Amino acid sequence: MPSLSVLVVEGENSQFPELMKSIERLHLPIQVVRSSTEALNVLVREAPALVLMDLLIDRKDAIDILNDIDAMNNKDGGTRVVFSERNEHYVEITALNSGADDFILKPVNHRVFASRLNAWLRHYAVRNRGNEGYIQRGDILLDEEKFAAFVKNVEVPLQRKEFEIVRLLISRPKRVFSRDEIKEQVWMNAQNVRNRTIDVHIRNLRGKLGEKYIKTYKGIGYSYDG
Repeated sequence: MPSLSVLVVEGENSQFPELMKSIERLHLPIQVVRSSTEALNVLVREAPALVLMDLLIDRKDAIDILNDIDAMNNKDGGTRVVFSERNEHYVEITALNSGADDFILKPVNHRVFASRLNAWLRHYAVRNRGNEGYIQRGDILLDEEKFAAFVKNVEVPLQRKEFEIVRLLISRPKRVFSRDEIKEQVWMNAQNVRNRTIDVHIRNLRGKLGEKYIKTYKGIGYSYDG
């Protein structure tokens, strides 16, 4: 079950020690770890509301940890943020595609960081509102508590972002969602996500769910037509 707490994973050239006062002002339980092994141990035991990770940690980086979380089928509703000194687009895209909700370049301004903290927790609250229960539209059933998807009663393994895209689309069948709307609803910082990222996720979803469920409106966006 998600826990209203914060996990900080300090890595190389971490800025977290100087940002800790802002984090403490949230008045939430905080755990600070300094290795990927410790981070995964915490994430196996519980599901923090907010996970802040430096990109470079030790033998594994933040992207490896995100992939490990996905491999463990741990798709909790916690908001995950990766901090990095590397501003290459491919690093940022890989982090977002691996399940990060935001990607922040270091050094980050203290005031900006404090504002982002509130935004990250709002994102967590929205994602977990009414998290217990099921959504069914046609052949597709979503178990929001387990982040599981079923097509005609057969479970289909989805990555976290794929699940969130499906949940958005089936929330209003036949309604066309633009790429920008999908970015804003599924990823926090829409400017960091390219249209190509959306298209790849949609293509993967069609391969897993079946071609007929998601319809493309060229130059506009996508809808659920199941």
